[in-house]
Amino acid sequence: MLLELDPVPTLLRRVRAELADAFRADRPIRVSRAPGRLDVMGGIAEYTGSVVCSTTLDRAAAVAIQERDDRELQVFSFNLLDEHQPFTLRIPLDALARNSAETLRKEFAEPGRAWAAHPAGCLYLLHERGLVDLLAPTMPGLNIALYSNVPVGLGMGSSAAIEVATMMNLVDHAAIRHRMNPLVLAEMCQSMNRQIVGVTTGIADQLVSCAGQAGSLHRFLSQPCELQRSLAIPAGMRVLGIHSGITQREFQGQSAKIRCAAFMGHKIILEKMRDMGRASHRILERDPMNGYLADLDPDDYKKFFRPYLPESLKGGEFLMRFSSTIDSTTRVIPDCQYPVRSATDHHVLEAMRVRNFVRFMEQAGAMPADSRERVLLLDKAGHLMYASHLSYANDASLSTPECDLLVKLVREREPAGLYGAKITGHGGGGTVAVLAEDSPRADQALQQVILEYENQTGKHAELLKGSSPGAWETGTVMIQD
Repeated sequence: MLLELDPVPTLLRRVRAELADAFRADRPIRVSRAPGRLDVMGGIAEYTGSVVCSTTLDRAAAVAIQERDDRELQVFSFNLLDEHQPFTLRIPLDALARNSAETLRKEFAEPGRAWAAHPAGCLYLLHERGLVDLLAPTMPGLNIALYSNVPVGLGMGSSAAIEVATMMNLVDHAAIRHRMNPLVLAEMCQSMNRQIVGVTTGIADQLVSCAGQAGSLHRFLSQPCELQRSLAIPAGMRVLGIHSGITQREFQGQSAKIRCAAFMGHKIILEKMRDMGRASHRILERDPMNGYLADLDPDDYKKFFRPYLPESLKGGEFLMRFSSTIDSTTRVIPDCQYPVRSATDHHVLEAMRVRNFVRFMEQAGAMPADSRERVLLLDKAGHLMYASHLSYANDASLSTPECDLLVKLVREREPAGLYGAKITGHGGGGTVAVLAEDSPRADQALQQVILEYENQTGKHAELLKGSSPGAWETGTVMIQD
């Protein structure tokens, strides 16, 4: 199955045709593949303990690995070759093993090298954790070639797909799969991102790319990460994406600001809980929220705590009154003004929306396909997606006019079998997820959405309709010409 899944055939054809000098015909090549990810519900609430629902895409990254005669790692990117950018990098295994993560992070940050941090960093992390020994004289060098058709910068986990495909390949190459599971592999990719790439992310992209199943919603509870049973998509329904052509890069600062503001809200709520405890002559010995805003009852939040949250608070004032947050990823900037109440609103209420979305989808899946009750449940699930999008736009300020337009156009065509839509991932552009019937009338309505969007914005949009298995399921294949 793996050798038939895109873009594996393209990668192998190009390796043979364009890298014949590096990849020898008389040696086997190990191939792997990891899909991109579509966030359906949860998104940034991953950071505050929500359940997150995602599905895999049919777009994926493919990686080919072959041993070398020397003790060097050489990586190739066909995507960069097609863009006429530097597409290869070589580094001795000894240098990769002996340098610190901080040194490697600085070296890969140099112009033209950042892309190579992902595959090289995977090998470094395996060495750091004692799973391979790059300093062993018998350890051969490696050629690693990669090719991906996951759109970059549109919230589909393009980097995570490369990381997971590479890590999966290296794990099987070293014959150590028995020492891990999908969660461990995803966590290694997340750690590599932090140490070598210098980016701290959630684990959702990597986990879905590794453990996802085709045609279902992958669920996990991010406290910090508990895999849950896959959520079956009701018969005759599907989730798909529409990418807006707007990249997310310019919104990274806003995403970090909203995350920090939510953790500021958490700290203020916790202090209010302590005050309430003292008023009733009780000492609060632990955080009733267990460190997660998702564990705060929404009704209690609205009644007891939301009125005490400032709409806006300067970072310096927060630090003076509350010292710090529990979030090690973000830093409270003294001169920055933070929208504490709206950010906290989004995280507390998004967790509730996701729980209800899951419940409605499960109940709909148990109903006969032609029942009125099923339609009502799907309608409720879809409207929770609209509510999530509205919160992204109004509470988190992470939507864009283009994504707002896509959601509006979907909602106008609800009678044609389109049930719900929302911006995905970290917001700031990228992609919109859609819950829709799997029917000709829904297909026609989706094409109308694309056409109207392009007419109004002049930007190219594209439907992402397929799903495919995760890297752990497809594994790797060793081929010999």
